Amino acid sequence: MTTPIAGERPTALRRATGFGLLAVLLGFLLALIGAQAASAHAGLLDTTPEDGAVLDQMPQEAVLRFSESVQILEGSLRMFPGDGDPLTLDAQVVDTRLSAALPQDLGDGRYALSYRVVSADGHPISGAIIFTIGDATGAPTPTLETGTPEDTVFAVNALTVVEYHGLLLFAGLVMFRRLVLRIREPATGIGRWLLIAAGIAAVAAALLLIPASALDIMGQPIASITNPSAWLSGVLWPPLITALLVIVGAIPGLLLVTRSAGRVAVRALSVLAAMVALAAPVLVGHTQLIEPRGLMVVADLGHLLAGAFWIGGILGLLLFLAEASPAGDGPRKGTDPLLATDVVLRFSRLAFWSVLVLAVSGITMGVLIVGTFQALVTTGYGLTLLLKLTIVIAVVAVAFWNRRYLVPAILAKPNARLRWRTLQRTLAYEGALLVVVLVITGILANMSPDHEGHESAGGDETTSTSSEITGEAQQLTIDGTFNPGLTGENTFAFTLTYQGEVVEPESVVLKATLPEHDLGPFDVVAQDDPMETGYTAVLDLPVAGEWQIQVIARVSTFAEPIVRVPITIR
Repeated sequence: MTTPIAGERPTALRRATGFGLLAVLLGFLLALIGAQAASAHAGLLDTTPEDGAVLDQMPQEAVLRFSESVQILEGSLRMFPGDGDPLTLDAQVVDTRLSAALPQDLGDGRYALSYRVVSADGHPISGAIIFTIGDATGAPTPTLETGTPEDTVFAVNALTVVEYHGLLLFAGLVMFRRLVLRIREPATGIGRWLLIAAGIAAVAAALLLIPASALDIMGQPIASITNPSAWLSGVLWPPLITALLVIVGAIPGLLLVTRSAGRVAVRALSVLAAMVALAAPVLVGHTQLIEPRGLMVVADLGHLLAGAFWIGGILGLLLFLAEASPAGDGPRKGTDPLLATDVVLRFSRLAFWSVLVLAVSGITMGVLIVGTFQALVTTGYGLTLLLKLTIVIAVVAVAFWNRRYLVPAILAKPNARLRWRTLQRTLAYEGALLVVVLVITGILANMSPDHEGHESAGGDETTSTSSEITGEAQQLTIDGTFNPGLTGENTFAFTLTYQGEVVEPESVVLKATLPEHDLGPFDVVAQDDPMETGYTAVLDLPVAGEWQIQVIARVSTFAEPIVRVPITIR
């Protein structure tokens, strides 16, 4: 057997370890970018009075209707006279309908009604409508700020990413130590510090999200986090429950995994604690909004568990092999390559099943999000998801190769150095696949899962054309034509099908936005076509580009699906 040169460093394994850590950091950054771009919350459908309305007298009440259930915060519905102090209105909410009596002792003029409510997924929705009573010639237009400061939005997104990645890494490393290494000794070295850092980061982020989310709800700057009176009234129960579960799972898990565990029950308890912490965001997150809710929660939880096992497993395996190599540090230095291979094989056996769970849960979540199996192969989101699952299949192939061919390949090597090199090469392949999966996951976070429209080809950029538009989401299908496809007024004629049957909802609202110029939304109420089954909407689109048209249909008392289709305006 060839003896390594004294002082030789395991450079390949060190590079592989750094490669794995870089993958986690890359996933972190991509997830943060995705969180900044995400926007899938409730929206305002219509109001009484309408925005821009000119009325002879003040209405008895104001009514705002949203696309999903909302809750109102005390003092967050206010009426602004053109040149007077704001009046706080007493508002009531029933399901998606918010109403408030309007004062009847005000004179002619322009008024603004500002609102700030909380959607069912815990995110704020704010805005304002402006209307005129009587002759308002020369009356000042109210000005107000209704949005959330950008620093608060960024802080909430950053803390959410830290919480998720901390939990993934913490739970994954715990599972690797207890289920793969199966050792009784406490964690030591870099592995110990990674466990502690990931656990503390997850707990700290979960706790900080309580005031940060409240500031987001209240529309206050993040600097007000030191002033409890600025955010206490905006604290909701989801961040509190999440923080409690993270603490209940992460702290006992840390104590158990950083100490000796002689009994099987103690080792199992540390894994269970890590799983409780990892499940916390799932139980109170966005999965609560997608039906069937139970299936979505189970799929999301399976996805997280499998992803945590894979991420923590790869990093844990790299750290183990770095310590166990002939030039490694610590008590495992100089471990027989065959013993190290046994660890790799145990990981590969469990990883094989974990990636199958990852694939099944990923497909289930993808179909529930995009609406149909067909959408998985006809939309950019679906195709990217399938690409991710293809990489997962490659991971399964590597795991299968490890189980069947790795031991014979290592035994065939004449010395320990070559055996270690074989192990290093195998881990490099799996590390590379991990990076690809994390990159694609980050891309998915930036993509909209809504369905794409399909426009007919033909004509040059300035020629009037009639485009066929189709889209489907949340069991609602839209089919229609859009013309002329040029800047200015365009006519969108369409029919709606819900759960396979043609429907004619009383309320169909279109919202047009041009993301590249941050233009819109422009709201249009579709009109029934008296001659045929369907609707017609006239949209005035002043700028050329790739517009997004959101169609919102109230098909029943409790169902209001939304379809988004892209439209090219030349």
